[in-house]
Amino acid sequence: MNWNPFKKKKEEPEAIDPLSITLSDLKTGYVLDYDLKTWQVTAQHYYDYEGDRVDEWELTCGDDVAYLERSEDDSIAWALTRKIHLSDVEGDIRGYMRDHDNDDPPDEVRCHGIVFYGVSSAVGSFYKDGGDEGQKFIIWNYLDESEERTLSIEQWDEDAFDAAVGEIVEEYQFTNILPVD
Repeated sequence: MNWNPFKKKKEEPEAIDPLSITLSDLKTGYVLDYDLKTWQVTAQHYYDYEGDRVDEWELTCGDDVAYLERSEDDSIAWALTRKIHLSDVEGDIRGYMRDHDNDDPPDEVRCHGIVFYGVSSAVGSFYKDGGDEGQKFIIWNYLDESEERTLSIEQWDEDAFDAAVGEIVEEYQFTNILPVD
């Protein structure tokens, strides 16, 4: 092997210390364990609520898809949700909104036998895969009596709605966060 003093050294990528990776460091392709399952991060999006950012990671484990959301106000809060059909929320939400002048869903709704109470609403923009152009929407957030279960109803245009149910989670519940090369 010939030594060439003018040849540039190849810079090696900085090694990631698996013990220093936190939930906030998640990127598409990472894997992590939650609730005795290994999940893969398949997408990373964010929401902008008039300057307040909420990060969202799409997690998949087989056929199961969940959404991990990170918001920060005075402290960091985490929620894990799954999409549901709006029809899973009892009552005719679309009809209620159409029949009432305020265009808001009811302050109290029932889903899967649980009563949820309205806690907030906001207008925001959704940035798929961290893109530059956001899609406008309105969201109504609900919590159950224990304030551990969540329900959200999103309106994307006049008659396009999404809904999701979930739970408030803690960072320590997620383990073995690793990048996949």
